[in-house]
Parts: sequence; structure tokens; C-alpha cells
Amino acid sequence: MDQTISTKSPPPPHPPPPQKSRRSKKGCYTCRIKKVKCDEVRPRCERCVRLRRLCDYEPRMKHNDLLAISRGYIMALESSKSLPTWAQRAALTRALALPTRLPEFPSSASSLNLTSADHEAIRYFRTTFARLHHTKNPDYSLFSIIFTLAQDEPMVMHALLALGGHEIEFRRSSTSEGSDGSTQLVGRDGNKWTPVQHYSAALGLLADAIGNADDGRQLELDPICAVLYLMLVYEQKYGDGTCSGLSNHLAGAALIVRHRCQRLSEQIAKRGWQGTPVLARIQPQSQSEEPGLSLFVIRLLVWIALCDATAASFGLGGQFNSELKDIMGPEDASSISGFDVLHRYSNSLYRSMWGDAYPQVELLDDVENRDIFAFLCASMQLRSMVANLAKLGADELKLRLPAVEAAFRQVDLRYGELLEVASDLSLSTDNSHRLVANIRAFIPIYHAAKLELTRVLRRNGTTAKMEIVPEAHIAAIVDLAIQADKHQGVEGTIRRGSSTLDPQPVPSDEQL
Repeated sequence: MDQTISTKSPPPPHPPPPQKSRRSKKGCYTCRIKKVKCDEVRPRCERCVRLRRLCDYEPRMKHNDLLAISRGYIMALESSKSLPTWAQRAALTRALALPTRLPEFPSSASSLNLTSADHEAIRYFRTTFARLHHTKNPDYSLFSIIFTLAQDEPMVMHALLALGGHEIEFRRSSTSEGSDGSTQLVGRDGNKWTPVQHYSAALGLLADAIGNADDGRQLELDPICAVLYLMLVYEQKYGDGTCSGLSNHLAGAALIVRHRCQRLSEQIAKRGWQGTPVLARIQPQSQSEEPGLSLFVIRLLVWIALCDATAASFGLGGQFNSELKDIMGPEDASSISGFDVLHRYSNSLYRSMWGDAYPQVELLDDVENRDIFAFLCASMQLRSMVANLAKLGADELKLRLPAVEAAFRQVDLRYGELLEVASDLSLSTDNSHRLVANIRAFIPIYHAAKLELTRVLRRNGTTAKMEIVPEAHIAAIVDLAIQADKHQGVEGTIRRGSSTLDPQPVPSDEQL
């Protein structure tokens, strides 16, 4: 019987397990967090350039280092000589919102360890937020310049993340059924910074920057003014009921103008915009004369002045516009002329910022909308002047009233055509032209200023020489508001035309 002996061949040797390639620790943190390959090109890797991300190569700051910096800027606040009060008061107010231990966060915006939530906040700020607060193309707007600055300035990035992050959380909480928003604001990963923490960090770095200026160092107004503006917008929507944060920031901005912008009028008179840098950091090193304010800062002064005028209508602020008037037109009873010079001087900001890369369509759009924005500035100055009248007694009010009436006539004469166009706009005209959207947002502010003047005069038993018909102004406001609501929705109407009507009723005739 044949026996078959089967022999099994030995199994083939298993290939050695591939050695796990150790992940490079030389790549940027932006790629490492996403666990993607980084080409390690410095200063910005190709992926970050392609995706327009912040490229982070710096090591993370340890908690002890962060505490040391915190102690440093608190000491700077306490020893600051030129701007101590407002910064210290605001820092102490926001410090109460900070937890005992903060998550790790770098000290420089060029080394930010950004989370996915931070990137979302940045995208929101650069897109949705920018469109809601301005009609200009977000890619070529002041908000885009602020983001450019934030990539190198930690306090600007912190302020940007605070505003963008809180806006996102506010939207989510308002759309969640049965939620009051508290869970979104506090129920976060303990290793992530909340918007309030970003706000507090920005405030501390701001105080640190101001404190360092007392040592004789040049105060960098580009990031300081950017942070102040972002914080003003933050406080307008998310501040406490007493508006203490808003008041403190406006007072601080006024002090900065008083101490650091005294030569602004001289700069504008002697130097054309061609000789003014867009940002202070690109000031020519060979320039022998003392560096002046950048176009970016001058345009931010205009925007902060608008915030101050709005606050003044509700009994807050007013110091900022007063300081600007003392610099730009101390002999002029009206602040409109000097403020108009300031606005026109900074009109070249955008084309100077992007140079040949600035699209022609944007350039022409800027020219088309120049007058309506000048009208906005003039109308807000009227609001500020009327707010100052409201603080006076009857006798002093009568002395100041002629100057205010002259300012209204000045605006009527210069911008009469815009007012006529606004009255002829129909509901069927959409906002495809940026000018139309701006007319619907800004013209009501002028009418509201006249209504407020009427209320102030009637309260003091005084009459104006110029004719004011409350019914006509109320009708104009309501008509434009209905048009704006149809073409840009309730939120856009409120965001861009906020505070048009004073909440206090306007005494009027029997038919009203």
C-alpha cells in the first residue's frame, strides 16, 4: 500500500513590519494639529499659503510663562503714567471673567496654535461679519486689513477671535430651541479659549502695550486702534447693561487721541496721502522726519468717532469726538469740516494697501460711494453736536444753537442731492448697487438727528430758526427701513442702521 507522505512547505516568512515613520516635529503646528503632511517651508508652508491659513512654527507657551506675562502687564498697568485709569479699570472688570487657570496659548499671533473653532471664528469675521457691518467687498475692506495685522499682532488676533467666536456662539444659542445660550458660552473644552478669555487676553496685552510706552518707546497705534475698535463693537453687542466697558474704551480712545495724535492736523497739512504709509510698520526707514499716523489709523479714528457719536446719543461717550475736534478744527464752531478733512485724507487707504492688485471695479466703487460715506460722517457729527446740546441748560443751549443750525444747513447744502435721491428710491429698487444699500442705511441717521434736535429743543422750551417737520422725517426713516428690510433682511438692517431712532419718544403734534 502506497503511503503518501504530504509535506507542507514552510509558510513564507512574513515581511518585517514597516517601521513607523516618526512624524516630523519640524512642521508647522497648523498642519500638525490637522495631522497632515507639512513641507516645512518657512516662514509659511505651501499648504498654509494655499489655504490662506496662519502658519504656526513657534513652540507653545507654557502656563508658567503665560502667568509671568500676565503679572507683567498688570504691573505695567499699575505703573502707567499717561493712560492708567481707563486701562486699569477695564482690565480689572474683565479679569473677573477669567478662570483660575488658562489653557496654553502662545504670546505671538505669528505662533498661534489655532483650533478648528478659531479658524471658524476667523472665517466668520472675514466673511459674514464683514458683510453685515459694511457693504464693501470683504476681501478689500478694513476688516481684511485688520486680519492682515492680526497675523503678526497677538492682541489684535485675540480681539478678532473674541468677536468672531462670540458672534458664532450667539447665533447658535439663538437658533437652539429652549436654550438661553449659557451652555454654548461655558460648555467648552477646558483646553480651548472662550471668547471672553480671548477678550481678556487682548485687553491685557493692550494695557501692556500702553504701559511700555511710558518707558519712552514709540506707541504702536496700528494694533492699539484696531483692538480698540474691535472691543467697541464687542461691547456694543455683548457688553453689560451699564455699558461700563463701552464707556471705558471710548474714554481710553479719547486719551490716546489727546496724548498721541496732537500733530495729526499738521501731518495732513504738510504731507499728502502719497507720503503716508498704509501701516506704520512699512514706514520708510530712511525717512528723516518724525513718523506720522498711518492711513489705517486715520481711517480707524473715523470709525471710532462714529461709535462715539452713536454712544453720545444715549448719554455715553462724547470725549473722543471732542478731542478730535480740538485737533482738527479748534476754531470752527462745527466739527464737520475738520472731520471731513480726516475722512478724505484716508480715502486712499484701500488702493494704497493693495496697490496694483486692487481691482479696478473696487476703485470705481470707492469713488461712487465716497460722498455717501462723507454724508454718514457728517450726519454722525450732527448727532454728536445734538447730544452735546442735550447736556446744556436752557441759557447755554440758546447760545450754542446757532452753530448747530448752521451745521445742519451746511449738510443740507452739500448733500441735498443725496437726500432727494433717497426720497425718490422705490421699494422695487434692489441693493445690487452698493450705493443704494448705503443710502438706505445712512440717510435715516440724518433724519434721526433732526428729530433728536426737536426733542431737545422742546424739552427746554426753545424753538429753532430752521423749519423741522417731524412727520416728514419719521416718514422718511420708516420708508427707507421698509426698503432695507425687504432687500437685506432684518439683521442687515439693524446691524448697519442701528440706533437710528432714539428710544425716547419725540414730542410732536396731535396727529403724531
